[in-house]
Amino acid sequence: MSVSMDRSSVFNTQTSQTGNSQTKKPRYSQRAKHSIAQFFGVSEEDERNAARWEKRRFRIASSIGQGLKGDILQRDMTDGMPNITDPLGRTSRQISRISSLTAYSDRGAFGHRENRKPSVFKMSVKAITALSGVRRDARSKRSFKGQSFPPGSVIQTPDATRSMDDAFSLVDDVFYDEHPSSTEARSQPTLTGGPSAPGWRRRPPQPLPSTPGEALDMPDFGLSKIKDKVVQTAMKRDKRQVGVGILGRLMKRRLKSNVMTKEVKVQLDDMDDHRPYFTYWVTFVQIVVFIVSLAVYGIAPIGISTTIEAANVRMPNLAMQTETHVERDNLWIGPRQADLIHLGAKYSPCMRVDINLNTAIGYDKKEESDSACCIRNDGSGCVQTVKAGCSEVLSDWLKWTRDSPGPGGRTSGSVCGQDPRFCSNPSSTPPFEWPPDITDWPVCLDTAKPNQSLASQKDKHMNCEILGRPCCFGIQGECIITTREHCDLKRGFFHDEASLCSQVNCFQEICGMIPFANPKSPDQFYRLWTSLFLHGGLVHLVITVAFQMWIMRDLEKLMGAIRTTIIYIGSGVAGNLASCTFIPYQVEAGPSGAQFGIAACLLVEVIQSYQMYKHPHWALLKLCLPLLCFFILGLLPWFDNWAHIFGFFFGFLLAFALMPYITFGHFDRRRKIITILVCLGAAIGLFTLLVIIFYVAPLTDCNWCIYLNCIPFTADFCENMAVELKKNATYSTYI
Repeated sequence: MSVSMDRSSVFNTQTSQTGNSQTKKPRYSQRAKHSIAQFFGVSEEDERNAARWEKRRFRIASSIGQGLKGDILQRDMTDGMPNITDPLGRTSRQISRISSLTAYSDRGAFGHRENRKPSVFKMSVKAITALSGVRRDARSKRSFKGQSFPPGSVIQTPDATRSMDDAFSLVDDVFYDEHPSSTEARSQPTLTGGPSAPGWRRRPPQPLPSTPGEALDMPDFGLSKIKDKVVQTAMKRDKRQVGVGILGRLMKRRLKSNVMTKEVKVQLDDMDDHRPYFTYWVTFVQIVVFIVSLAVYGIAPIGISTTIEAANVRMPNLAMQTETHVERDNLWIGPRQADLIHLGAKYSPCMRVDINLNTAIGYDKKEESDSACCIRNDGSGCVQTVKAGCSEVLSDWLKWTRDSPGPGGRTSGSVCGQDPRFCSNPSSTPPFEWPPDITDWPVCLDTAKPNQSLASQKDKHMNCEILGRPCCFGIQGECIITTREHCDLKRGFFHDEASLCSQVNCFQEICGMIPFANPKSPDQFYRLWTSLFLHGGLVHLVITVAFQMWIMRDLEKLMGAIRTTIIYIGSGVAGNLASCTFIPYQVEAGPSGAQFGIAACLLVEVIQSYQMYKHPHWALLKLCLPLLCFFILGLLPWFDNWAHIFGFFFGFLLAFALMPYITFGHFDRRRKIITILVCLGAAIGLFTLLVIIFYVAPLTDCNWCIYLNCIPFTADFCENMAVELKKNATYSTYI
């Protein structure tokens, strides 16, 4: 009997667990669908709140001081909020009147009202100032020297029961104002300094029905008066108005409106303000990165041309020569071009395998395979070079050939200071013998030199002093065998541990950042977003900070941090990807594509609020003219127009999908869903197309692409941006 009961209980437990797991799945899916719909603003709640969104638009129009269309004013403006009845305070009619007038007075002269959920600091200020008023009333002081309440006006009454009423109705005193009669307004003094309309005052609270009415002894709180400036700063609001904003106020946009009545203003609601967390964060990071980059790498020559640096350096042939190095100037007052690459700027050869540069490196490798150790006859040293760089009179070029092969019958070599017979790490032993071509030799970490005199002619390439080592310089993976002094002049990376250029990875040295997963395949795709935090110079940074703190911060108050982050990063990455695709050999840094994506949000905002403007075509023209000017500036040197155009286009699509809409009705909700799907699909499709072109069919020889980025009005106008692609060997350039 007990066994059967146990089995039944187990069965019931398993059944309940199975049922719970089955019911949780649709619950999670419904919650996910609801979250996605709520993020894009197409949930059923948004449809139910359509009337409130419409009233917000009316509120914006009224705040500008204009009137609305006549057909709009004929709509029902009630917000559906029930009246509040307080049985212990005022009557329901008084409460309705008080709340209406309070909502209107709290908006002030500019049509703004305070948030429904004020901050803790704000409520604390109200409570402290209210208690201060209790103390002043208890002492029968009639003069007010500081503002202690929010925008509602407060009056001082001689009634002795004021202290008792304030103690029991503190909340009502803080949050409710009432419109007095004209005689009361003229007879009672009001507290000046607040933004409320003239003639408004605080109605003295009525005694509670359950209160006998006698005055109570109130404690004498030791509270000091709060200064006017402190209170006004705490109460200050900076609301972002849909369709207007900072730029709209600057351009003096006018909205279609008629005279707005007080009843309409009472029923209007404000859109919630967001704090611009992302704008502050990204601006702070960009400033810190710029300071660190200047501290580590210094400043490049300032100008719009090139600067030639010359110095007397010792060369591998032991002669003191005057060598030069050409450095590109930086108009922005910032790091050098190669330093920007090292910091993570946009540069295609560090992000993918480049056919042209690999071909040039192949030329260098072929030339190095024919090189040998050039040993000076006076015993002063040796250097790895081709036959043309070794003097037949002063030096001996030790080349292994078929007629005089090296150890094991090798014909490629010799190499100064390196031989498979004398290397123990890694050792050349079967089945791990070194390849016959010297360009495939590894770096020997432990070499045992032969035990013989310096005058011996046998294996003398192992006993000589090496005068030159590999040096990686430039931005195209160039490598030469030279001295450290010469390499420092070229601002290159000197490798004293290697003997051949084929033993070092110059692209890895030039690109920096995270090492390649495969040393022969650059894969730093993350440069598409790391370059957003870099700047070409101080002027560039100042422009970025001004734009982000003026335009972007204002937009983030409307959109929020998440939507602003998606548009900013998405537009910047897409703009950099387009720049990498069409002008792969130019170094670019900065969030210009992201900023044009934010600028596209301004255009989308005007289009979405098109029916609100009195002259919509004029509003669009005012916004398009400065954008067109910025695109024209992109034709000058040091401006990346490809990033501007594609960043603007991607920002336009993302803004249509993510920016808040002022819509109402079932048709508008369906239209919004279709717009979101089309815009997101177009953005993803275009980004995928750019990725395919960048990796599968790269544009390495696009001659016309440079003209969209810089038009050569003169012969050397775009010389600072031009990149002469290396298409031949540079191994024996300095011999």
